[in-house]
Amino acid sequence: MNLLVACLPIVGSTLAILLWRQTALKAGLSGLLLTVLIVVLWPGFQLQTDGFIRAIEAGLYNTMNVSYVLLGGVLLYQVLKVGGALDTIAQTVAGNITDPLHGLFAIVFGVSVFFESATGFGVGIVVVAPLFIALGYTPLQSAVLALLGQCAVPWGALAVGTVLGSDLSGVEEVRLAEVSAIISYPYLLLCGGTALLVSGLWTGHIRQLLWLVAYATLLSTLLWLASITLGIELAGCVAGLLIVCTALAVNFNGRQSRSGSGFGKALVPFIVLMSALFLTRFYTPLSNTLQAVTLYVGESYLAVFYHPGFWLIIAALSGMATQPAARKSTRSILANSAKQWLMASLAVGGFLLFGELMKQAGMTRLIATAIAESAGPYYAVAVPFIGGLGGFLTASNASSNALFMSLQASAAAQVGLPVDITAATQNAAGSNSSMASPGRLVFAATVAGTPGAESDLLRRILPVTLLGIVSLTLMSLLLM
Repeated sequence: MNLLVACLPIVGSTLAILLWRQTALKAGLSGLLLTVLIVVLWPGFQLQTDGFIRAIEAGLYNTMNVSYVLLGGVLLYQVLKVGGALDTIAQTVAGNITDPLHGLFAIVFGVSVFFESATGFGVGIVVVAPLFIALGYTPLQSAVLALLGQCAVPWGALAVGTVLGSDLSGVEEVRLAEVSAIISYPYLLLCGGTALLVSGLWTGHIRQLLWLVAYATLLSTLLWLASITLGIELAGCVAGLLIVCTALAVNFNGRQSRSGSGFGKALVPFIVLMSALFLTRFYTPLSNTLQAVTLYVGESYLAVFYHPGFWLIIAALSGMATQPAARKSTRSILANSAKQWLMASLAVGGFLLFGELMKQAGMTRLIATAIAESAGPYYAVAVPFIGGLGGFLTASNASSNALFMSLQASAAAQVGLPVDITAATQNAAGSNSSMASPGRLVFAATVAGTPGAESDLLRRILPVTLLGIVSLTLMSLLLM
């Protein structure tokens, strides 16, 4: 009976999204309410006051950590959108890449990855869907291609979900990102190959396959290399930017090369963001000074001015300073940012808080033990499907990790599986499957101007997601 009760918050939040079509916000908060009732009323999982406080403190700390990045990312997105920087950058990139094949890979593997890594929240979809429409693709094609650009979500929003996964699993951040990059390589090939088919560019030429392999290999290598050298926060931005530069170099033609009006100003926020992160991560005196300013939450602390969330806010302010249209709309930008940030933070916070309560009450350990005993040595096969379920339900790597990472790490330790490989598989599966989540589908359909086409998008994207889960399973088994 205890096992059934322990599963109720996870099952309840899952059903809320799948059957009752509730948002991740309502599902997370309902899961939190159910968990609180269980730890207060159910004898097998009742928490003493000190245990309850520890769980709330841990959940609030993780929520603050994620929310800080969310705040900066949402603000930066709104500034770039209202100021016209997103359109300027996208049009400039498209105007300088003349070969449709290289243009496709530059947008899917470069532009989308860069914007998703810098700001998160599906911003890559917002940027590239209109760009594909401008290039002549149908709205449905554009929506599918934009979803395929969500192929590097472990590094999205300055890798906030991966950092959270590291905290919850105990696996070092760099190690988690390193393994995520390695096991995601077939998934990148899958997304690129699907993009070729959807775009109609596939004609069966070996040249196209070779370029697909080249771009996917380059992106995977850059994500891995940047993660272990520059840090995981910058890895996705650097990798996406270098993919675009590669496509530009391959297609360079001085007579055709051109840049959009205001391109330099449009880049200012990203120059500020990346410069600040480089300095604060690699210039030790500045790094130590900034890390000394802390905000404590229980026994944990937040380095307020060292945190990437702070520098996202600074980048947004620099964009507002250089983009007149954004300055004129300051009030609406702040209002829209606050609303979007609050909804996203509450959604993630609900999952984080009820996950910590479950962990403190022993519910997670009980579920992990049951799964481990049932699956035994075959538990490794279940890991990516559990992680994928989290990403599909919540449309967020951070929320997926909040929901399942502690459970996955605990079960892996019990059956003797490598915790780092298991945690990376959970991280990658949750990230990759968010592509097919209801939230992302609605987002893509709306941005592409095809509201109501979510079912068509799901039919095209779900097979990619499922094949991605299978590829993660095979890759993780090879590494174990």
